Amino acid sequence: MGNPKDASSLAHTLYEQCKGDATSLNRLLRQRVSPRGNRFERDTPDTFLYIERSKNRNVVAYAARLLDAVTQKSVSSGAGRSCIMDHSNPVHAYFIVLESSKFKEHQENVVMSEIKELNFIERRLAYGCSAKPICRTMSDSMKEGIGPWLKHFDTHALTYVALPGHPLLLLLLPPLGGGTENSAEAEGTGQTNSGGGNKQEATDTLAVLLGFVGGVLSVLQRVYVCSVEPKHFYQLPTVKYIEFFGVSLESGLDTYEKMTN
Repeated sequence: MGNPKDASSLAHTLYEQCKGDATSLNRLLRQRVSPRGNRFERDTPDTFLYIERSKNRNVVAYAARLLDAVTQKSVSSGAGRSCIMDHSNPVHAYFIVLESSKFKEHQENVVMSEIKELNFIERRLAYGCSAKPICRTMSDSMKEGIGPWLKHFDTHALTYVALPGHPLLLLLLPPLGGGTENSAEAEGTGQTNSGGGNKQEATDTLAVLLGFVGGVLSVLQRVYVCSVEPKHFYQLPTVKYIEFFGVSLESGLDTYEKMTN
């Protein structure tokens, strides 16, 4: 993944590319997001990024924690309602266990899975992430210029433990109204939208992750980590390479980048 160097610069780039039109950006981002809900077992509409690994089939998922915009109470999903980010704990990072020794005693044709929270080492050294409101990272002049526009999306700067030098923006798209945002424009861009799942409705609150993939401003969809397991239990795995898969915000074409350790 590449430039810009920080979340504030990334936010400014996004603002200039969409010419400050929040509604048009909302519609465009919905067209760029692949269907969610059936990408893997226990997938949710609020899971904005997931990591697949060479080690096993278990998935690391990242979902937005949302509050009802009116009641300010926690909700299970942003589908069909207006929500805001839970600023006290914006992102839930966890394992979806699809491969486990205890599953082997069950019939092979029965799908088994469970949710498992990241442990301390996984959070601190591998898969943890932190999020903070983007305005906290910006200069006063930039806040005055694009701050109100960024607040429209409850924008957060997101940092992953394994990628400290790669800025990312987490945007929360407010509902647009009735209907499904899956226009002919999106279908004609060359975007694959692979993985099946459910279309995002315009009445949904939708979390979207933005960053540069292969030098292109993209909606980041998933990551693949190839690693070599250690010989001893007290050692950490060695990462061989990381692959990033996204969709270009401008063109709708798939974007890709491979980072070798």
